Amino acid sequence: MQYEIINSPLHITLLGLRGAINGETVPVVGKRLMDAMWGVIHAHGIKTKGINHWVYLPNSEMFVGVELAAAQSNQVAGLAPLEVSLDRYLRHIHKAPYSELPQVWPQLMADLTQQGETSILPNLEIYGHWHSDETK
Repeated sequence: MQYEIINSPLHITLLGLRGAINGETVPVVGKRLMDAMWGVIHAHGIKTKGINHWVYLPNSEMFVGVELAAAQSNQVAGLAPLEVSLDRYLRHIHKAPYSELPQVWPQLMADLTQQGETSILPNLEIYGHWHSDETK
């Protein structure tokens, strides 16, 4: 599995929804939050960069959000802003079916541990634009 450790800061401001995982699977909770978020985004005509961000937070919570396309108010009823700041991070580009993602996280975490690294929250997944070919 190819990845790289990026030793420069990453800062993203997102607008979206937070939810508890509470024993459900991450894909189920994430999809529910994402669908609800996009409903609000479209209803308010908010311009975004169109890229989904899933942020894994402490206490089995996650946040699903998007970056705004331009300077505009992030005060939207039903949505909340979230600032994500990472001093350094692991970057892995997954070009395979979504169904394989559940195996990716444990492998990445095992590889980090083997290198003497540790993962601290928040963790972040950034999804590219949808494509009918899942390998792209």
